Amino acid sequence: FVSASAGNNGPGDVTVTNVAPWITTVGAGTMDRSFPADIVLGDGSVMRGVSMYSGKGLAQGRQFPLVYAGDAGRAESMDAYSSSLCMEGSLDPEVIKGKVVLCERGNNPRVLKGSVVKQAGGVGMILYNTVSDGEGLIADPHLLPAVAVGSAAGDSIRRYI
Repeated sequence: FVSASAGNNGPGDVTVTNVAPWITTVGAGTMDRSFPADIVLGDGSVMRGVSMYSGKGLAQGRQFPLVYAGDAGRAESMDAYSSSLCMEGSLDPEVIKGKVVLCERGNNPRVLKGSVVKQAGGVGMILYNTVSDGEGLIADPHLLPAVAVGSAAGDSIRRYI
């Protein structure tokens, strides 16, 4: 009997796979660790999320402007879809500089999104799940202060912005 662990990128069909027919693929249903991180908006509301960022955080008590990445794309690209996902080369540094950027999860690696935000001059990132990813959260070791939030919190933050 041969078994192999697999990432669990669900919820959804065929999110835990292995191509070898003689291997049973196993994905974890739960994990006994959590890496909580909170986002406090200017109106005082608190959004719960997760993060494994271990560097210097944003200044306590200081407020930073928020921008939705889909509204901060480079003028020449005119592609709000790419910028909403914080794809490489999609963000306008003049709009991003000094701000916390709200990026949608999907397409490119989650940690790369933070690198894109940082290269554009952003000071932090909120990575939110779309409806297809739901409320399942993955804590990543980002390159800048970053928090992952579920779909409901992401929608609330977009309305706030």
